[in-house]
Amino acid sequence: MLQAYVQRFFRFLNGSVYIINPEVHHIKEGRCQQTNSHKDSTVVFVGSRQGGKTSIIYRFVECAENPKPTLALEYLFGRRSRGLDSAKEVCHMWELGGGTLFTQLLEIPITVETLNTLSIVLVLDLSLPEEMWFTMETLLHAVRSEINQVLNSSAAKIVGLKETLMELAWKRIGEDHMDKDMIDPFPVPLLILGTKYDIFQDLDPEKKKVICRCLRYVAHTNGAALQFVSTKVENLITKARVVISHMVFGTPASKTVSMDYNKPIMILFGGDSLQHIGNMPLSDDDPGKSYSRSLDLWKHTFTTHFPQVVSKTTLPDDPAKDTNFKERDVDMIRTQKDKELEQYRRDLDHKRQDWEALNFM
Repeated sequence: MLQAYVQRFFRFLNGSVYIINPEVHHIKEGRCQQTNSHKDSTVVFVGSRQGGKTSIIYRFVECAENPKPTLALEYLFGRRSRGLDSAKEVCHMWELGGGTLFTQLLEIPITVETLNTLSIVLVLDLSLPEEMWFTMETLLHAVRSEINQVLNSSAAKIVGLKETLMELAWKRIGEDHMDKDMIDPFPVPLLILGTKYDIFQDLDPEKKKVICRCLRYVAHTNGAALQFVSTKVENLITKARVVISHMVFGTPASKTVSMDYNKPIMILFGGDSLQHIGNMPLSDDDPGKSYSRSLDLWKHTFTTHFPQVVSKTTLPDDPAKDTNFKERDVDMIRTQKDKELEQYRRDLDHKRQDWEALNFM
């Protein structure tokens, strides 16, 4: 079944792309093609199933289409021009569907060729804290493992890619950050986006405080940026577009910082600290006097408040028949091959029956 999804994925490479023109804020639709861009970057969106990844991408490229469910791995690119005479900058955007189901497909966008300009956006559904930690932990581990595998390759070692990425990581965070000993920088820029803030804001204040503190700790110790967003709040979408553009195109970053759990969180790389995050009580008997600086302790706190439930992701019987990805020529060939396969099966069945009949004679 997974193979069928992977085969189906390759159709996306011929799908629609969206060309970003910041001068007139206009989007044109075209077909994937070779470009003579001055600078290419890659961003991979991973995260909660039905957490809003496609919606965020569409809003980033100003696509007015209604988002469709992502089966496995989708691709499109955004192209940005600084002026009429300047070369265009291209951002290759990949979206991993299925939550934590298809992490093995990360090897497609994460390569030694893309790693130097790669960014990761981890989308977490704030309305489902009972699935949040499992999703976050699983995907962070999967992405980091895939990146480390590339960094350990001979091609990466020859050019000193690991050292280059670590140097860039500490420049993002701040080489003299007060929590340097507690931070294990993610090898590439990482943005954690908490989505569906419009639902999250109505949660119990104490629950919001726990979620915000834990997410801030994970983001901070990974040298990541953290931001809450809702596709229903235009101001938050605009701020999300600004930080994504900063990651992939190097545009100026927003100077806005928000750490109040009663407001949408917005913290850039290296903008937080353990002192600002505060103490997390290690137990009901601990009023907050002990710093809990272990990820396992923060995980324990989070999962105690929100016991984790692994989302059951079921695949359609035949993803090749999904109506979202109709292509006349490919579908005609597939139909013909299905008929040939069925005929082959019937022929084998007839031969088996004839052979059994001979054995009884």
